[in-house]
Amino acid sequence: MTKRNADITAGIAFFAFAGLLFIGSGFMPTRNGGIPALNTGFYPRILAVLLAILSVLMVVEAIRKQKTEEQVETWWNTKSAFFMFFITLLLLVAYPPIMKTFGFATASFLFITILTWLLSEKGNRKPVWIIGISLGITAIVYVIFKMILAIPFPQGMLL
Repeated sequence: MTKRNADITAGIAFFAFAGLLFIGSGFMPTRNGGIPALNTGFYPRILAVLLAILSVLMVVEAIRKQKTEEQVETWWNTKSAFFMFFITLLLLVAYPPIMKTFGFATASFLFITILTWLLSEKGNRKPVWIIGISLGITAIVYVIFKMILAIPFPQGMLL
């Protein structure tokens, strides 16, 4: 596949994803009263619009380029790279149902911990650091959005 064709294909895929993100963010929980911009779906919708604009620009730029036959090197040169991509994709798909079942904080902690563990080099994996960083990121996000901004999170069996 040439770089031009790869850019066009990626741009179309990103545009489709932006549409799904925009639609999906409309189903996020909202609170009554207050500023609509502080509801949970507002920020994902802004990101969806930005992604759609950038994907259109990517396709337009690819079409305007002169046709070249420069081949694009695949990003999964090894089986382990493809495996990591596949696991990351599975984690992203599993995150929303886990969040509905166990709650935002628990699902986020598990997601960040597992993803950090998988994507770090085997020799540099430090479980205490990974758990500490995952717990810190989850706590900061929870405090800012839930307690300070009072944005509702999905509540599950746990926190």
